[in-house]
Amino acid sequence: MNKKLILISLAMLLSFGSLLTACGGSSSTSSTPASSAPASAAETPAGRDPSTLKYAIMFTGSLGDLGFVDEGYAGMLLAQEELGISFDYAECKAPSDYEPQLRLFAESGEYELVMAHGSNTADAIEVLAKEYPEQRFCVIDGILDGYDNVSAVGARDPEQSFLSGVLSGLVTLDDRMPNANKENVLGFAIGMDSPVSRSTAAGFISGARYVNPEVEVITAFVGGYRDPGKGKEIAMMAYGRGADIVSHNAGSAILGIFQAAEEMGRYGIGTSIASANAEYSLCTSLKNIDILIKNEIKSDVDGEWISGTKKYGIKEGICDIDFTGINAEIPADLMEIVMDVRQHVIDGKVVPAYDLPEIEEWTKNNQYKK
Repeated sequence: MNKKLILISLAMLLSFGSLLTACGGSSSTSSTPASSAPASAAETPAGRDPSTLKYAIMFTGSLGDLGFVDEGYAGMLLAQEELGISFDYAECKAPSDYEPQLRLFAESGEYELVMAHGSNTADAIEVLAKEYPEQRFCVIDGILDGYDNVSAVGARDPEQSFLSGVLSGLVTLDDRMPNANKENVLGFAIGMDSPVSRSTAAGFISGARYVNPEVEVITAFVGGYRDPGKGKEIAMMAYGRGADIVSHNAGSAILGIFQAAEEMGRYGIGTSIASANAEYSLCTSLKNIDILIKNEIKSDVDGEWISGTKKYGIKEGICDIDFTGINAEIPADLMEIVMDVRQHVIDGKVVPAYDLPEIEEWTKNNQYKK
């Protein structure tokens, strides 16, 4: 199934389903239509019929964000289509709702795996893992160890943005790119002052510095993941100080960044194919949350699920750079460098920086050589 088509079509799918929610009393949880599962699902290696297996996921936000939540929902649809399972989901914006909603899922006893979508759900999962030792849980895009009934799956976060940083470090000095200027300056809007957000920002900056050690990267915290206005404000500030490319890890802030890019005639970099702007995107910093979720469900369907934290990156096809829906024509010599660096990451020749304070020392010890 085409990923972009899945994300654009989410609204049409929200009409299906039944109620099971604790989030603000709203009817935000739906059961996907069983009729869309394969008609004759084969027995799994564990001896179970996938069409009888049901999963639950709680999103920390609302569908329609063209980013993290939509990618998560796309992963559930992918699992349903490819594996034949069914699922329920809930949308919870307030952290105070996380534990009650997850408790509803756990108490029902219906689900093979109860998943929480977001690193900030780990505390709630830890509480419930102790109360429901027979129920298996999973934190998506987070870390949680020490429980036999809990897994945590996520990306090696710097690898999501490392290659787009490499490309940006090259493009900012290249007069062949129409939206680039002569200043050696980039920008990055950081969602929250959290390990995941800082790590993704560090990946972008270290990527840029890997090929362009003198580049200046202007950073600022958005303070959340649903603030296009703040995204535009940060982008305008960065463009005004000479940046010709602004990237981010701040959810729908990208909508404001692209508004600023259009007004200033510059580039933006999103984190979801669905949010790509044909005229003003340079590339997309891809983290395939959908594949991450599908693979975790597949491990359970196949009887191979294990507890503990598991991280994946470029080598495993979870992180990458992408140009779907983007008109920017990247010179072949620049793309050759980007793909060479990509192979360096896969081969373990370079490991991106994992936090902002590491950048200066990392730059001294890591410079691109063909």
